[in-house]
Amino acid sequence: MEKPIFANTTHQIVVNDYLNLMLSFVKEISSETKYNNFKEVLQVIIEYHNSYGKDVDKGNWEDWLTLIPSHTSVMVNGYFAGIQTKGNLEIVRSYKVLLDNALEVLVNDLREIEYNNE
Repeated sequence: MEKPIFANTTHQIVVNDYLNLMLSFVKEISSETKYNNFKEVLQVIIEYHNSYGKDVDKGNWEDWLTLIPSHTSVMVNGYFAGIQTKGNLEIVRSYKVLLDNALEVLVNDLREIEYNNE
Protein backbone atom coordinates (compact mmCIF):
# COMPACT_ATOMS: atom_id res chain seq x y z
CA MET A 1 0.00 0.00 0.00
CA GLU A 2 1.32 3.41 -0.97
CA LYS A 3 1.89 5.71 1.99
CA PRO A 4 0.43 9.21 2.00
CA ILE A 5 2.71 12.22 1.60
CA PHE A 6 2.38 14.57 4.56
CA ALA A 7 3.13 18.26 5.03
CA ASN A 8 4.74 17.69 8.43
CA THR A 9 4.66 15.45 11.49
CA THR A 10 1.43 16.96 12.82
CA HIS A 11 -0.31 16.29 9.51
CA GLN A 12 0.98 12.71 9.57
CA ILE A 13 -0.08 11.99 13.14
CA VAL A 14 -3.60 13.41 12.98
CA VAL A 15 -4.43 11.88 9.59
CA ASN A 16 -2.98 8.48 10.51
CA ASP A 17 -4.89 8.47 13.80
CA TYR A 18 -8.13 9.08 11.91
CA LEU A 19 -7.34 6.46 9.26
CA ASN A 20 -6.40 3.85 11.87
CA LEU A 21 -9.62 4.46 13.79
CA MET A 22 -11.67 4.25 10.61
CA LEU A 23 -9.95 1.06 9.46
CA SER A 24 -10.38 -0.60 12.85
CA PHE A 25 -14.14 0.09 12.75
CA VAL A 26 -14.49 -1.12 9.16
CA LYS A 27 -12.49 -4.27 9.85
CA GLU A 28 -14.61 -5.14 12.86
CA ILE A 29 -17.89 -5.17 10.94
CA SER A 30 -16.65 -6.50 7.58
CA SER A 31 -15.78 -9.77 5.99
CA GLU A 32 -12.17 -10.06 4.93
CA THR A 33 -13.11 -9.58 1.28
CA LYS A 34 -15.14 -6.45 1.92
CA TYR A 35 -12.42 -5.05 4.17
CA ASN A 36 -9.82 -5.61 1.44
CA ASN A 37 -12.11 -3.94 -1.11
CA PHE A 38 -12.47 -0.98 1.25
CA LYS A 39 -8.68 -0.71 1.53
CA GLU A 40 -8.37 -0.76 -2.27
CA VAL A 41 -10.63 2.31 -2.52
CA LEU A 42 -8.65 3.96 0.27
CA GLN A 43 -5.50 3.35 -1.77
CA VAL A 44 -7.02 5.22 -4.72
CA ILE A 45 -7.73 8.19 -2.42
CA ILE A 46 -4.14 8.14 -1.11
CA GLU A 47 -2.73 7.99 -4.63
CA TYR A 48 -4.91 10.95 -5.64
CA HIS A 49 -3.82 12.86 -2.53
CA ASN A 50 -0.15 12.22 -3.30
CA SER A 51 -0.56 13.23 -6.94
CA TYR A 52 -2.47 16.38 -5.99
CA GLY A 53 0.24 17.25 -3.49
CA LYS A 54 2.92 17.45 -6.17
CA ASP A 55 1.50 20.78 -7.35
CA VAL A 56 0.35 22.18 -4.02
CA ASP A 57 0.71 25.91 -3.43
CA LYS A 58 -0.80 28.45 -1.08
CA GLY A 59 -4.00 28.57 -3.13
CA ASN A 60 -4.83 24.88 -2.73
CA TRP A 61 -3.00 24.17 0.53
CA GLU A 62 -6.11 23.57 2.65
CA ASP A 63 -7.67 21.44 -0.09
CA TRP A 64 -4.62 19.19 -0.09
CA LEU A 65 -4.41 18.97 3.71
CA THR A 66 -8.05 17.91 3.99
CA LEU A 67 -8.27 15.73 0.89
CA ILE A 68 -7.78 12.40 2.68
CA PRO A 69 -10.17 13.19 5.56
CA SER A 70 -12.91 14.59 3.33
CA HIS A 71 -12.77 11.79 0.76
CA THR A 72 -12.47 8.99 3.30
CA SER A 73 -15.34 10.42 5.35
CA VAL A 74 -17.62 10.21 2.33
CA MET A 75 -16.27 6.75 1.49
CA VAL A 76 -16.78 5.31 4.97
CA ASN A 77 -20.28 6.76 5.33
CA GLY A 78 -21.26 5.20 2.01
CA TYR A 79 -19.69 1.92 3.07
CA PHE A 80 -21.54 1.96 6.39
CA ALA A 81 -24.83 2.67 4.60
CA GLY A 82 -24.25 -0.33 2.35
CA ILE A 83 -23.19 -2.74 5.08
CA GLN A 84 -25.75 -1.69 7.70
CA THR A 85 -28.31 -4.33 8.66
CA LYS A 86 -30.85 -4.68 11.46
CA GLY A 87 -28.31 -6.81 13.30
CA ASN A 88 -25.47 -4.27 13.23
CA LEU A 89 -27.48 -1.04 13.17
CA GLU A 90 -26.45 0.14 16.63
CA ILE A 91 -22.74 -0.50 16.19
CA VAL A 92 -22.66 1.11 12.73
CA ARG A 93 -24.43 4.21 14.03
CA SER A 94 -22.04 4.35 16.98
CA TYR A 95 -19.05 4.12 14.65
CA LYS A 96 -20.47 6.89 12.47
CA VAL A 97 -20.83 9.21 15.47
CA LEU A 98 -17.33 8.41 16.74
CA LEU A 99 -15.81 8.96 13.29
CA ASP A 100 -17.72 12.22 12.80
CA ASN A 101 -16.35 13.47 16.11
CA ALA A 102 -12.82 12.33 15.20
CA LEU A 103 -13.17 14.07 11.83
CA GLU A 104 -14.14 17.34 13.49
CA VAL A 105 -11.07 17.18 15.74
CA LEU A 106 -8.89 16.29 12.76
CA VAL A 107 -10.11 19.20 10.63
CA ASN A 108 -9.58 21.61 13.52
CA ASP A 109 -6.02 20.29 13.93
CA LEU A 110 -5.36 20.64 10.20
CA ARG A 111 -6.46 24.29 10.25
CA GLU A 112 -3.48 25.00 12.50
CA ILE A 113 -0.95 23.83 9.88
CA GLU A 114 0.45 26.78 7.98
CA TYR A 115 1.63 26.73 4.38
CA ASN A 116 5.35 26.14 4.00
CA ASN A 117 6.85 26.83 0.58
CA GLU A 118 9.53 24.13 0.89
